[in-house]
Amino acid sequence: MPDGQENSGPALGETLVTWMVDNRPALDERMKEEGSKALIQEFMAAEGGQGLPTPEQRLDRARQASARAWLRHLSAAIQANWPAVPASFSADMDKWLVGGEERLEALRLDEEARAEQRGLAADPNDDHREVELRALGRLYAEGIGSTCSPGGDDGPAFARRVTEWQAEHLLRNRELVDDAVARTTPEGLSGSEVAAPLWERAPEAARAREAALLWARVQFLTEAVADSLMAAGPPRLDTADA
Repeated sequence: MPDGQENSGPALGETLVTWMVDNRPALDERMKEEGSKALIQEFMAAEGGQGLPTPEQRLDRARQASARAWLRHLSAAIQANWPAVPASFSADMDKWLVGGEERLEALRLDEEARAEQRGLAADPNDDHREVELRALGRLYAEGIGSTCSPGGDDGPAFARRVTEWQAEHLLRNRELVDDAVARTTPEGLSGSEVAAPLWERAPEAARAREAALLWARVQFLTEAVADSLMAAGPPRLDTADA
């Protein structure tokens, strides 16, 4: 068995999730860093004459900052738990996320088109969250392929491997999302009753739900990445993009 393939995909996925939960202080620090970056961007936009963001724009920036913090945390988990990964992997992935804005915008547009084909959700916020997190997940998967080329996969090839795994495990995704909604639905109200107006009716519950849904998406991506890493095989540094 090749080096780095000691665990099965699901076992690696569980290991990564456990590591991320056990190392919550490190995540909190990344959350602070990404939150500070978002505030600086907001200030610069206001100074540039764009004005203050709307509540929806501020929520979107907060969501993006949290998602980026989680992805950086996932990189650290992979670095700590997959021996085959290069020593510079976590730092390389941080750089990839910072430099990927143009590619991310293209992925957003593609995900928006896919969302329209699937049919829009009752709550536009759900669609927007899904588009953003799917696009970020694809950018992240492309980064793994580009920085260390697992099994010879380049960025697009590894991203396809991850998205194909996700398409084959939609029930797992639904399970994670349903659990997140159930855990953050105020007592006495059904999920459908509070979905759209939750931020107005129960702000604290809305914040908890936002965090829970993000964690559900991160878990799903983590499982997809872990299984894809093990299926692809050890990195091929001779083919990785510089």
